[in-house]
Amino acid sequence: MKALRIIPRIIITALHILTFVISTQVHSAADNASAKDMEALKQRVIELNRELYKLQEEVLYPIDTQVVFFLAVDENVGFELDSVELTLDGDMATTYLYSARELQALQRGGVQRLFMGNLPAGAHKAVAVFNGRSAGDKYLRKAATLSFNKENGSKYLELRVQGDGARPPRFLIRELR
Repeated sequence: MKALRIIPRIIITALHILTFVISTQVHSAADNASAKDMEALKQRVIELNRELYKLQEEVLYPIDTQVVFFLAVDENVGFELDSVELTLDGDMATTYLYSARELQALQRGGVQRLFMGNLPAGAHKAVAVFNGRSAGDKYLRKAATLSFNKENGSKYLELRVQGDGARPPRFLIRELR
């Protein structure tokens, strides 16, 4: 699992280096090339970057082993989410600290792709820890757990902060079908 987390970083670093090298060549070519040629070269770099991103997703997250976790927050839930920690089978998968702007988007119905990774077929356990402040400005740290079976093909799961503001919020993990 740890090795799988390093591979995306290596690819992203390689993409940054490739972008830097190409942009350096673009800048040096700008002295000799016309503006039209320069724009065509920039467009080609953008296209290559898109293709490379798609290829990266296909290689790193094949459909047969892919698992994706989304996060959603109900409107007027009475809870200000600060951060989320996601653990899969006892290994930390991801943590995320929310900005005020991201929190506003979530509270207006936005959905975040929190984690995308690979899991083999079989039984698994997800634990999500939600950290934040309740309506009374009381700090809360609550966990939700889900045991699920991963079969061949993609698996989609949702973390949700659920409530109406009148009662304490509920923290859930559920499978999306």
